[in-house]
Amino acid sequence: MQVLEARWRLFGHLLRRDRNIPANKAMLFYFSDNKRARGRPQTTLPITLNNDLKKLVATKLELTTETDLDTLRLIAEDRPKWNALVAEIRKTAEAARSDDPASGRL
Repeated sequence: MQVLEARWRLFGHLLRRDRNIPANKAMLFYFSDNKRARGRPQTTLPITLNNDLKKLVATKLELTTETDLDTLRLIAEDRPKWNALVAEIRKTAEAARSDDPASGRL
C-alpha cells in the first residue's frame, strides 16, 4: 500500500508542476496518437494509474486521454480533493486485498 500511495502522491506533485517540465511533456506525448510498438504492452505509469482509477466505484475518473489528464490536474491543484482521492484509492486497494485470500502472508 505504501508504493501505491507514494505513486499517487508523486503523480499529484508532477501534475501541480509547470507543464513544460520533461515529465509533463512525456505524459502529453504518451497520450498523442503515435503508433505503439509491437509485442506485449508495456506496463507504464499511465496504465498503472488508470488501472487504479478503474477500481474506484464512486468516481468515473480515467486516465486515457489528455482531457482526463487535465481533469486530474485540476483535482491535484486542490490539495484536499487530491488527498481525498489518494485516500479513496488506498482504501479501495486495501479492501480488495483483504477480500483476496491468496494475498495473505505467511
